[in-house]
Amino acid sequence: MKLTCDYRDPDISLNMLAASLCTNRTTLSCALHELGYVSFSAYINSLRIEEFIQRVRSKESTNYQDIFYDVGFRSRATALRNFKQYTGKTPSEYFSN
Repeated sequence: MKLTCDYRDPDISLNMLAASLCTNRTTLSCALHELGYVSFSAYINSLRIEEFIQRVRSKESTNYQDIFYDVGFRSRATALRNFKQYTGKTPSEYFSN
C-alpha cells in the first residue's frame, strides 16, 4: 500500500484491495487484525494520516484541507476526526510544537 499509494483513492474498499492482492476479503481482514488494526478503514486512515503528517512536516503545503483531500479523505470533518483519533490531538495542536 505504501508503494502504490492506493489508500489515496477515496473509493478504495476491502474488496478492491483483496482483489488486487489476489486474496479474499476474509483473509485480508484477518491479516489486518493480526497487524493490530480494528478494521480496514482504520488501516487506510492510518496510512492517510501518516502521509498527511509527513507532507505537513516537509512543508509541501500549509493548507491542511488540501493535503487532507490529496491523501484520500473526502471531507474535512472525516479527516479531522480521524486525525484526532490517531494522534490524540487536532492538527493545530499536533503541529504547534
